[in-house]
Amino acid sequence: MEIDVRGAFIPVALVKLGPGEEIFCESGLDVYMDPTIQPQLKAIQQGGFGGAVRRMVGGIPYHQVTFTGPGYVALSRAGPGEVRTLTLAPGETIDVAEGSLLCATESVRYDIQYVRGTGRIGRMIGFFLDRLSGPGTVALHGHGNILSFTLAAEEVVQIDHGALLLKDASVQVRSFNQPVGGGLLGHAMSFEALEVKGPGRLWLQTLDPTPK
Repeated sequence: MEIDVRGAFIPVALVKLGPGEEIFCESGLDVYMDPTIQPQLKAIQQGGFGGAVRRMVGGIPYHQVTFTGPGYVALSRAGPGEVRTLTLAPGETIDVAEGSLLCATESVRYDIQYVRGTGRIGRMIGFFLDRLSGPGTVALHGHGNILSFTLAAEEVVQIDHGALLLKDASVQVRSFNQPVGGGLLGHAMSFEALEVKGPGRLWLQTLDPTPK
């Protein structure tokens, strides 16, 4: 498989597949493809009970789409940003924000990871991440620009939850309410944020894809 990223404002990942080579992604991401490409629906089996809740309550699709070569298929998300590819070694695991995975080779294992919310009424109830384990290659769409960091052990950074694009499985993340000043008013006007702790790789995106 070869991936050629084209375009700047809303980029396209042009994927070249050899005979029998296969990738998977969410439905609705294909822009165009050769007639030799074979698309097919694939049920999402991973995630157990949490996966079922994610699909029933969170409105997440029950299916992915696979594309089998030979030929070209172009994939894109409806938003400005960057596309980056990443090759995962056997057993290497990353967590990726929903709405960011463009495609992955069929050898990549797909699962989900839940980040618990703060529990306050009217506050963040939590969200899911796509968990991807190697070996294989993945292509990601970062909304806006992608900022790359490597956190040392116990190093902590606080981010907006919409800024999280990718983290190594070794990186811990928890939600919290960030007060805006002191007193009751400061706590009442607090906003949801994430505390991220190393060690591991962390990618942030500068454009929050979630509606405000």
